[in-house]
Amino acid sequence: MSAINMDLDKRFNFNFKKKVTIGGKTYNVVFNDAMDQALLDLQVEMQDFYDRQTKKTDEFEEMTVDQRKKYLANQYKQVVHDAEETLDEVLGVQGAGKAIYKYYDEQSYALFKTIQALREEKEKLDGTAKEQQRQKHQARIAQYTGQKERVKDNANTNKKRPK
Repeated sequence: MSAINMDLDKRFNFNFKKKVTIGGKTYNVVFNDAMDQALLDLQVEMQDFYDRQTKKTDEFEEMTVDQRKKYLANQYKQVVHDAEETLDEVLGVQGAGKAIYKYYDEQSYALFKTIQALREEKEKLDGTAKEQQRQKHQARIAQYTGQKERVKDNANTNKKRPK
């Protein structure tokens, strides 16, 4: 009996390490599961922040205007802080998030777009983006062919009717 030899390293050629330049500095980033989890955690926190801002609660309604302003400012500062910490973790350098925030004139939009770009790159590297595109394509096919089937069924029904 002969042995089958396979070198999967040559077949897959995985490379999840990339150099990322942002805020005037270059970082060596490993696009791995820990990075993905950090980005997902931040996404959940940001969604929670948004949900709390859009839902009316008795506690918020009872606040004065100044209390509301202070509450919202503190909540927003916390989201920015969390984004900075996540970037520190993802980029592997303590203070990287704050440096990016300062480099882009303390604009939180820059932090959020950086995080979005990192997430998109990770999805390209691990094939998630390709799978999502395939699923969208399959859904469009199903929708299109489903409509065609309804048209065909309707035509067949009309043929069966006596004239």
